Amino acid sequence: MTTTQTNIGPVSEFPAHLGQCVKVGETQIAVFYLPDSEQKWFAVQNFNPQNQRMVLSRGIVGDEKGIPFIACPLHKYKYSLIDGECLTDAQYSLTTYNLTIEGDHVFLEL
Repeated sequence: MTTTQTNIGPVSEFPAHLGQCVKVGETQIAVFYLPDSEQKWFAVQNFNPQNQRMVLSRGIVGDEKGIPFIACPLHKYKYSLIDGECLTDAQYSLTTYNLTIEGDHVFLEL
C-alpha cells in the first residue's frame, strides 16, 4: 500500500492541548498537539463511532495511566490517541494516522 503525505498546515495553526479538525479529501481528521507528551503529535478520525458524530476534534484531552486520550465532548467516551482503542468500551476504536513535522509544517500520511 502506498502512503501519501499531505501538508495540513503550519505548526502555528495547531494550538497546544486542543483539537483541530482538518479535511483531506472527504475525510475529517482530528489533530492534537500535546507538547508535554512523549509523542507530541496525534491524529485520529474525527468521527466518533459510539454516537455517530463528527466531534472528536472538540473533545477533552487527558491522560490515563500514561496514555494520552481524547474524550468525546458529548458522552465522554475516551479513546487512546496512540492506537485509537476505546478506553471506555472495547467494542469501539478509531483509525489513527501518522504525522510528521518538516520545517514548520505538519504532514499527514494517508
